[in-house]
Amino acid sequence: MAIECAAILAIFLLVVMIFLRTHHKDWAVATLPLIVVPLTYIVLEYVVMRIMKVDVTPFGGILTMVIAVAVSAGWIGINSGFLKTRHKRSSVTYVAISNVFNVALTAILVIDIMNKSGNFSAPA
Repeated sequence: MAIECAAILAIFLLVVMIFLRTHHKDWAVATLPLIVVPLTYIVLEYVVMRIMKVDVTPFGGILTMVIAVAVSAGWIGINSGFLKTRHKRSSVTYVAISNVFNVALTAILVIDIMNKSGNFSAPA
């Protein structure tokens, strides 16, 4: 799943660059919280577990992902107040869609962590 998270991270970084080049700085900043969850998983998987050879328990991995999604949700909430939109619904939609994406991605990553530990067997 780290490779998939790297692809997600790359796509969001491209979106940020596109927003910056089209002079939509507020939307570029609003996109940045979406990189927190995939970046956290990449750091956990590659840096901590593979490079540093730290044995991370499933509880530790899940707790790390829950903290990442909470940080991202807080950052999304703060960013929503700074968006320059004509309608209030735009910022509400941004918050809702961003948080649904982050929670869904975190749920998938938590299931992956549990599957790797052998403590969970998802239906095929």
